[in-house]
Amino acid sequence: MGSIINKSVKIISVLVALMCLFSCSNTEKRVVTDGFVQGTYYHIVFYAQDTSGIKQDIKKIFADIDSSLSLWVENSTVSRVNRNEDVLLDDIFIDNFNAAIKFSQLTDGAFDITVGELVRKHGFANKNREKLTDGQIDSLLQFVGYENISVKDGKLIKKFPQTTLDFNAIAQGYTSDKIASYFRSRNIRSFIVDVGGEVMCGDRKPDNSKWSVGIEQPSDEDSRDNERQMQRERKTQQIIYLENESVVTSGNYRKFYIEDGVKYSHTIDPKTGRSVTHSLLSASVVAEDAVTADALATAFMVMGLERTQKFLQTHDQYAAYLIFSDKDGNMQTWQSRNFDKYTKK
Repeated sequence: MGSIINKSVKIISVLVALMCLFSCSNTEKRVVTDGFVQGTYYHIVFYAQDTSGIKQDIKKIFADIDSSLSLWVENSTVSRVNRNEDVLLDDIFIDNFNAAIKFSQLTDGAFDITVGELVRKHGFANKNREKLTDGQIDSLLQFVGYENISVKDGKLIKKFPQTTLDFNAIAQGYTSDKIASYFRSRNIRSFIVDVGGEVMCGDRKPDNSKWSVGIEQPSDEDSRDNERQMQRERKTQQIIYLENESVVTSGNYRKFYIEDGVKYSHTIDPKTGRSVTHSLLSASVVAEDAVTADALATAFMVMGLERTQKFLQTHDQYAAYLIFSDKDGNMQTWQSRNFDKYTKK
């Protein structure tokens, strides 16, 4: 009898050891990688069994996108296009171009990548800010308009050589989507990618919880002072919970300058060529991908509160959370009908 019991114990011990070996070999590691890219931060968390080469691959994704879309890379595709060089467009450029035209059409031109020179002259793309006269703005405005550009045979066709492109309002969302796509190609399903606030989430975390993302409370502090921006404590207005969706917030409270007592927003209206002056402080958009959320959040900051509310009433596939100032200067919030589900864990 004793030998049978001992034999059973040995068998159970072997089975337990095998189960432990199997489960341990399939345990997913939590990996965090962050740094500075595209003029902003990135913060990525993912769970994976095999992490070999991932950080290097992510850096290559960043480098490939910079070489196509960065205005700060002298020989990037967009820089060469803006100089009217004869350049064959790469896939990244064409992907972003097609997305940009789609959202320009959807938002009746509130989103428009041809505002590049106006943004530069206003001083938000660099530190060389100029005080533009009405005549200068009108002179630049004639070259703005997504209808004036097209792609044919892999090359960009411009109606006006003076037209320049700026993908900054969509490139970071595209970057988050590309990294998410890369993760899925590696069979990594649980992740969160944040590139400068353009957030893309994958499946739930291993504990079955959704990813929690904070929507920042607007502040009047001038964030052009980068050191002070990094040191100050940001306050959260709302927490939302996501899986396999993106959220992007665009706001007029981070990038602005004050001149002669007037606050100028970094958001340029493509129709007027001037900084927007409405009461909308920030727009947070939830969509199935970060490119969509990024483009719409930018467009909403151009459109303002009332136009955005009307847009969302007729496009209920998108969800948004808006923060605005009322007539007395008090901060108020508004959310689309389908946004409430994201506030639940």
